[in-house]
Amino acid sequence: MTNEEKILEMLASIQTDMNGMKADMNGMKADMNGMKADINGMKADINGMKTDMNGMKADMNGMKADINGMQADMSGMKADMNGMKADIGELKADVSNLKTEAIKTNLRIENEIIPKLKVLAEGHAMLSETLAPKSKVDELQSDVELLKIVVKNLNSEVQQLKKAQ
Repeated sequence: MTNEEKILEMLASIQTDMNGMKADMNGMKADMNGMKADINGMKADINGMKTDMNGMKADMNGMKADINGMQADMSGMKADMNGMKADIGELKADVSNLKTEAIKTNLRIENEIIPKLKVLAEGHAMLSETLAPKSKVDELQSDVELLKIVVKNLNSEVQQLKKAQ
């Protein structure tokens, strides 16, 4: 084998190696393009995630405002409840006072008023027994009227007799 042939053989071997390297480079280029597409997709996904995060932040801020509003409402409700508790306490005291007054009133009715009513009823019964019936009173009234007329007439006659003397 001549030097020329050796050189040609070496050149052929280098060319084969170069073609392999070129194929490897093309494969690497395709891989790089795929990676670039993947990175672009990841960028889009990250941008979407950023948008979602911003939306979530806005939602969280809205929820914070709602929670603050609810806390304010709860404070107002707590104040209302305290007021109601005070009112209920006053109502309980009023009811207790009313119960006490009712007991005192019942005792007074039992101990003072009922005995007096019984005495009045007994007096009324005695008066009813001793009083003349209405028919008797009417009869006596007509008799009194008749007697008044008679007395007037007699008085008139006495006056005439006195003048005649």
